[in-house]
Amino acid sequence: MRLAVIGAGPAGLTCVKQALADGHDVVCFEKHRDLGGIWNPAAGGAYTGVRMQSSRMSMPFSDHAPAFATDFPTQAEVQEYLTSYAESFGLLGSVRFGQEVVGVVKDGAGWRVTARDTAAGTSGDEHVDAVLVANGELWRPRLPAGGLPAPDSGVRVLTSAEYRGPAAFTGRRVLVIGGGVSGADIAADLAPHAARVDWSVRRKALFLPRSIGDAYNDALFSYAGRVAVEELPYAEYLDRLTEWLPEYMAMYRATGLLPEDGFHGAVHINEKIVPAVHGGGVRPVAAFTRFDGDGGAVLADGTAERYDAVVLCLGYEPPDYGFIDGLRREDLYEHHFWRHDPTLAVVNTPVDTEAFGTACPYFEAIGGWVLSVLGGKTALPGPDERAAWCARHMSALHDRRYLDCWLETIRLGLLSGALPDPATHFRDYWTLVSSQVDPANLRPGQVRPLPAVHDGGLDLAGVRHRVLASLPVAVREDLLARGEIDAADLAAAGRIPGDRALAAWLPYRQRAAAPVPGGSA
Repeated sequence: MRLAVIGAGPAGLTCVKQALADGHDVVCFEKHRDLGGIWNPAAGGAYTGVRMQSSRMSMPFSDHAPAFATDFPTQAEVQEYLTSYAESFGLLGSVRFGQEVVGVVKDGAGWRVTARDTAAGTSGDEHVDAVLVANGELWRPRLPAGGLPAPDSGVRVLTSAEYRGPAAFTGRRVLVIGGGVSGADIAADLAPHAARVDWSVRRKALFLPRSIGDAYNDALFSYAGRVAVEELPYAEYLDRLTEWLPEYMAMYRATGLLPEDGFHGAVHINEKIVPAVHGGGVRPVAAFTRFDGDGGAVLADGTAERYDAVVLCLGYEPPDYGFIDGLRREDLYEHHFWRHDPTLAVVNTPVDTEAFGTACPYFEAIGGWVLSVLGGKTALPGPDERAAWCARHMSALHDRRYLDCWLETIRLGLLSGALPDPATHFRDYWTLVSSQVDPANLRPGQVRPLPAVHDGGLDLAGVRHRVLASLPVAVREDLLARGEIDAADLAAAGRIPGDRALAAWLPYRQRAAAPVPGGSA
């Protein structure tokens, strides 16, 4: 097939790599002059000083280990890693830099892609069989609904993407708006330099350090362990954190920022904000509501105050798909395939989510599933089933849900056939999901046991037997006959009530105690 990939960030690059490996002819359009997406410093997508929340252990593609020694890579290191990936697999010859796609239109059995040269201003068309959209979702910072202060107000207002470090704010009074990772990062970064840093937080979130003891945060639990830990009562989970991080948790409780009844699946990674608040360098304030006529910030508690600068960390608007004729986000089956014609696919993080663990393996899994469908290795349900799925799951995109990208990687890998099928190779499947999230383990034939640091305190045997219970009895008996499980496994699975069976893709808890939609459940 002749394929067009839009975007040369992590998602686009893995699509190019996998498509070439499958024998397709690929052209990749990248509007900037270099690859990397938001990790390209010249693109203006990520703020200066940003570091990956995923460690060097879990962030890379499954077949390309990083060369850097930093535990949690910087923007420049991620950019260098992506460049190394592209060079090692010969991807650059397929990428057209400085080419912005301005139109995608259905044309007969294929698609017409129109791209504009950002330097010359000229445009040209390409006719392709399928289009993979990987233009990223972190490009359009959200602005306050009530608008910004007048330009002559004297208040400097900037978004997190425009933040270039604390030096320009020395001696200034700064308000940082947003209780997520960006807001926490920037508020803590400003604390030693600004005269005052107020941090406007609408909702308390669970912030944990990048490392807990001697382990990376993302090495604490296996994939199956992530399901098991989310089933612990929140108070018990806090008790375990207190055991592992006694000083940190004492500071956290003293700040008043620790969520009283939290959701410990969704964790924000930042080791600086809690000490900064505890030490007085950052002062939490009420949620921001609007700017008044003089540029003052009005908060939910009724207070209003003028600042020298305000940094907006309000998240991002959904990606702009206006250049794609006829595409509605509500018509993306499983968030990725255009339900009317799956030769158009979106390889971005779903727009209605608060994602945790969005690293290279996740995009690799999405791209792998899309290409397995395009190549005929796997099939999607028919048009009616796709339409019904979209009607059920895509009608309330404003209602943001939690997305565990590590567990989504397992789900997508099972859908594409890239990971061991538990119905036939349960031993390899279980070795994978009961190991820590090392991407190299996702490679076919490379599964090896990698115990996670704190799985020992969880009921992983219970998860194992619940997964087995989701398989038909005849399948379980065949697994026993072939030595994939033992008699104790078979007996334990048989005792699991039907409503406790757990699908092999490891559905995980939402804030409303509902499993994430998708897969076979």
